[in-house]
Amino acid sequence: MKCMKLAGVIILIAIAAIMASACGGGGSASTNPQPTAVASSNISKPNPAVLLVNATTAGIEDNYYAILNITAKNEGADGVVIVVGSITQAGLTQTNEIPVYLASGSSQTVKLVFPLKWKGGDWTPSVQTEIP
Repeated sequence: MKCMKLAGVIILIAIAAIMASACGGGGSASTNPQPTAVASSNISKPNPAVLLVNATTAGIEDNYYAILNITAKNEGADGVVIVVGSITQAGLTQTNEIPVYLASGSSQTVKLVFPLKWKGGDWTPSVQTEIP
């Protein structure tokens, strides 16, 4: 009977020792990594540029459209850029945008379509890129 109690006490001590070491008790060194601040100038971002804008029209009368085929290139880090196009006709401006994922050094052509009412005269396209 004494041997059983002694064995039980030894087992309890062993379990307590294992649980104490598993909880990380007693160590002075921290195992949690500390966050580090990174200056915003050191963060890599996409650096998009518009290479080409091909502006055309299609349709007649009420089904008249201005179509912009836009080629954008990314000279920065991989990421999403927003291609923003606008058409100005008779003093009114319409804007349309499309998000595009561009890998570093790659280019992609996207199409933006603008419904127009024929008002005579010229229309003027404008394209830019933004980083969200």
